[in-house]
Amino acid sequence: MKWQSKFFVLFVIACLGMNACVEPFDPKLNSDTRRLVIESQLTTKLDYQYVYLTYDAPYNSDASVFKDYVADAKVTLKDNLGNEYAFFDDPSQNNAVKLPRGYNYRSVDKIQLLVGRTYQLFVETFDKKKYESTPEKVVGVPKIDKVSVVFNEITPPAYLKTERGEFRVSVNVKDTPGEKNYYKWDWYNVKKIDWCREYTIANAAGTTSYVQPCCQDCYEKVVCTNCLELENDRLIDGNSFSRSITKVPYDNTNNYYLVINQYSINENAYKFWNTVKEQSKASGGLFDPTPKSIRGNFKNSNNSSEEVLGYFTVSDVHEEIVIIDRNLASPKPFYTESYQPPWWIQLPVSQCFACNESFTRSKFAPKGWK
Repeated sequence: MKWQSKFFVLFVIACLGMNACVEPFDPKLNSDTRRLVIESQLTTKLDYQYVYLTYDAPYNSDASVFKDYVADAKVTLKDNLGNEYAFFDDPSQNNAVKLPRGYNYRSVDKIQLLVGRTYQLFVETFDKKKYESTPEKVVGVPKIDKVSVVFNEITPPAYLKTERGEFRVSVNVKDTPGEKNYYKWDWYNVKKIDWCREYTIANAAGTTSYVQPCCQDCYEKVVCTNCLELENDRLIDGNSFSRSITKVPYDNTNNYYLVINQYSINENAYKFWNTVKEQSKASGGLFDPTPKSIRGNFKNSNNSSEEVLGYFTVSDVHEEIVIIDRNLASPKPFYTESYQPPWWIQLPVSQCFACNESFTRSKFAPKGWK
């Protein structure tokens, strides 16, 4: 038995030595090149429109994609009638929402795209590189005929206080016959909040967290950033169809204010977003598809070999507001009160904090608020 023990020890030492000598695999993927990312969805809704500019992080880089903004670029939208619309990134100009330079380029005025018109986006970066999208035509989208909300009860284990149910939300749409139609949906909800500031203060024991209540009514827009649904009418041309959109949690009895946006997109945009959606589903398993850069509809005007990421979409949009009365369902949820701060967060004495306007926060109630 002694020789077996000695052999085992030698085997383990050899394995450890081999592991120490193995170099990590490096696929050598574009390690030096930053790529411009241009994202924009302009619609027929009269409002300020936005273009978002970033650089992606090179492979094997510690850079943050989300902070590598592109400041001082020239962004212009042109239509097929010769009209031009400028976008700027200076938050001091007519912009109540203060943001750092770069990333968010807002139209100077509120603009509204028109169905049937063709638009093209042009970007010139601070280093004089010029980029352009393919011309994109706005196609009309039908209205949402009906929004269906169905409650589904959930029975959690007795020892867990989790959600007792969910509201399944779907839309019913009558497709336009005789046309190739492609649809995209996204959504967000708005809630009234009680606390307008959360912060921590260092002390001898570590840190103490505090919240400050709002000085006035305050409403927060909660966007589902990675949520979208797609559909095409290849098998349903001219017919009515139903599309599942989202599930609303039954975690309290307050009304749930949901806004659903239904967009028209073209075939290429449909393929782009479908690829994005499929790639985002990958769990990172051994047999998942290898992540890859998804080319959009932009190019360098003077260098077609440069890879440019992102997509420029023009869409007709139909907005539907749905207020879900969660007080009617039974059994009642475990938590019926409004949001309270965690027990370890303390309240300051008689002090409130203003509801500062932002992209996600407003002191004005949204349309139809109950």
